[in-house]
Amino acid sequence: MFKKILFTTSITSACDPAARVAFNINNLYKAHITIFHVIEGKDMDGSEASGYEKSIQGIKEKIETYYADHLSKSKNHNMVTVPGDPCKEILEEIRKNKPDLLVMGVSTGGEATLENAIENAGSTFQKVVKTSACPVLIVNRAAASFWGAISNVIFATDFSKTSDKAFEFACNLAKNTGCELHIFHAQNTSLTPNSQVFDQNAIEKRIREKLRFSRKKYASKMEGIENYSIEVWEGNPYIEIVKYAREKYADLIIMAQDSKNPGSETDELGSTIKQVILRAGCPVLCINK
Repeated sequence: MFKKILFTTSITSACDPAARVAFNINNLYKAHITIFHVIEGKDMDGSEASGYEKSIQGIKEKIETYYADHLSKSKNHNMVTVPGDPCKEILEEIRKNKPDLLVMGVSTGGEATLENAIENAGSTFQKVVKTSACPVLIVNRAAASFWGAISNVIFATDFSKTSDKAFEFACNLAKNTGCELHIFHAQNTSLTPNSQVFDQNAIEKRIREKLRFSRKKYASKMEGIENYSIEVWEGNPYIEIVKYAREKYADLIIMAQDSKNPGSETDELGSTIKQVILRAGCPVLCINK
């Protein structure tokens, strides 16, 4: 399933957790990995980039040195360094080479932290996640990088059309890897920010309704998947998703990247997926197509 991996890096410690996961996928699934770096208008000396060939060669040498341990274990890789706008160049690389997976770390496009990148609707991070033609795997914390083979996967759904695409990917992953697949929905305790909080009887009634709906929607499509579960919890969606993933010792959370505005290129990422990316103790895979 994973044959071509694109790993974008700033060649700094901010991307170390993502590097660990990207190279693990590379080795475990015998995939090809492209280590991709964009020079943003200045060369390594901080002067205006007039001699890109020299700069590119120097950066490739830096990549070889920085990721020497990983590269020594990788049998199928290459390095690409290009000048330009990070978002544009990453998306162009995806368009040209059609990777199965884009792996991103904290720092892409100069944002100091993932928090900044997620909150800034115009950031490289948001633009890439919302526009990428392939799934995007985000590794936000060092804890999330201690990752072996895929054995326990959470698919978090809100029953939207975008989530249907994420479900298809989750099912294909489960069939190809033999992992356990846990289908999870967090039932919010209010309909809108201004609505009244439901009483407990109403909450439990809605949970039963959503559980019946989940089983009807997904169970018939699980042929070929031996180990799966379907659960509905109550509470704040991002908190419950993170808690559920922790309880299941999940290796991966799969979500639709923007269920309220599928395909939107102007609205920012939804608040739930933002918070899951920031807080999850495992990588988060975003689907938008």
